[in-house]
Amino acid sequence: MIFRMVHATNAKVLCGLALENISGTLEKARPEMRLIDFYFGEDMPKCLKLGRVILLSSFVLAAGSAKSDSVAKYPVPEDGVVANGEFRDDYFGLRYPLPEGWTEDLKGPEPSATGYYSLVALKPEGELTATMQISAQDNFFAAEPVTSATGFLMDVKHHLDPSLSAPEALASTEFGGRHFARLNYSGAGLNHSVFATEIRCHTLIFSITSSRPEMIASLTQSLQKLTFAQDLEPGSKNTESPLCIENYVESANIVHKVEPVMTGPRYASVPVRLIIGSDGKIEHLHTISGFPEQIKSVTDALAKWEFKPYVVDGLPTRVETGILFQFPRAQTHSTSVQ
Repeated sequence: MIFRMVHATNAKVLCGLALENISGTLEKARPEMRLIDFYFGEDMPKCLKLGRVILLSSFVLAAGSAKSDSVAKYPVPEDGVVANGEFRDDYFGLRYPLPEGWTEDLKGPEPSATGYYSLVALKPEGELTATMQISAQDNFFAAEPVTSATGFLMDVKHHLDPSLSAPEALASTEFGGRHFARLNYSGAGLNHSVFATEIRCHTLIFSITSSRPEMIASLTQSLQKLTFAQDLEPGSKNTESPLCIENYVESANIVHKVEPVMTGPRYASVPVRLIIGSDGKIEHLHTISGFPEQIKSVTDALAKWEFKPYVVDGLPTRVETGILFQFPRAQTHSTSVQ
């Protein structure tokens, strides 16, 4: 929806496209809404303003979806906050000092069934000269397999609208001691720079949009102030975070399980993140998305599951993995990435 809208030149066409897509995927609606504002300013067609209100209403409705973080309290990706001029997300160990004069924009939607998180949207307090969106894709539940941050952005580039231009090859840079892949593209007078890195089996994404190249450069420079907790580094001997293990929830590793009661709407799914302790018991489970009755069913069942401890160098170790429950029951799909 974003690219079709910003490239149309007829207001009626724009209105038709906007309202046609109002009920589209909520995980993509937030950036679309911001680009509508950015492109038109005060000249936004009335029907697009109406569509913007409908989108906001959709966010309110989506925010009513149930979630569950049971057993022990751990940070989760969507708990990031802006406070004292800084965005912090304890799940990712992320700290980002906001540029001077910048603030948090409107809240985005709840996490999606494919594990897409809108973590925070940022904007300048005065004239809307640029925007920044920080988001994350849970690699366990992505619609398409994610092999790396570079692979993720290559897929984004491959699926860009034909009206957008991305002539440059993907670049590589470093912020906060971590490798980031970079994708630049442009169209309709807007420039975009997207940065992505891998952390805790997620692709963490910083998306910058502006009509002014100098703003892109300035915001890119601000990312040099990013910091990440060192205990999130893979293989760190002093890590406090669990290892991400591929396909750990499978029969060979399960000591005891109880199947969820098949309830609620058909053809729904509940993606779940699990942290399994060194004793094989679930320390934490985070249901990312789903209908309330199905989330309760999954949570009640998983609370009774036990696993064989994961062993590293002869010692049992905490692990983090994912499992997708489908309603009605299909073969349970478990996935994670190393």
